[in-house]
Amino acid sequence: MNIKSLIILLGFLSWGAVHGCATSPPPGNMPLIPLQQANLEAVIEENEGLDVNWENAKEVRDFYRGGVQQKAKAERKYQEKNYPEAMKLYISSNEFFSKLLEYLDEDTADYNLFEGTSILFFPNLLLADNNLKMGRIFDARGRKGPAHRYWKRALSWVKRSLKFERTEWGLALQDELSQLLTPKKD
Repeated sequence: MNIKSLIILLGFLSWGAVHGCATSPPPGNMPLIPLQQANLEAVIEENEGLDVNWENAKEVRDFYRGGVQQKAKAERKYQEKNYPEAMKLYISSNEFFSKLLEYLDEDTADYNLFEGTSILFFPNLLLADNNLKMGRIFDARGRKGPAHRYWKRALSWVKRSLKFERTEWGLALQDELSQLLTPKKD
């Protein structure tokens, strides 16, 4: 094992010890984090500022911030019904989050970014929301098959998020996705 690998491993082990990875309570015993505390608008607001480009992203927080910023742009295009641009931006956002999740895969409402500064850290939940919206775009175009595939992916991401942090936001997304994936009776 080289020195760089050892340093990275020690960093992850110390992060896990601080965040209680091995001793996290089971999901049913976790307190419910209200929507007023953890929501999309709050996450976007925390990550405003200087844009993070893929080429400039070096640290985990850069990939998170870049993913959130791309998502914020996608949300604006989605609201304008500029679906082709929204899709590109959601895909870009997902690329940032996917890279991030290679190193740090737990959602938390209190991620210690640096001394004294905590942020809402929900890469799994944001991926779920991105996939939900991409499914809606396909559904609006009458493409039910791709829509269902995106919604199934979204449901798996939201379940992963809820495994780490029980939020009203995540539960609402889970309910919406379950309804979308339930066959309609004629």
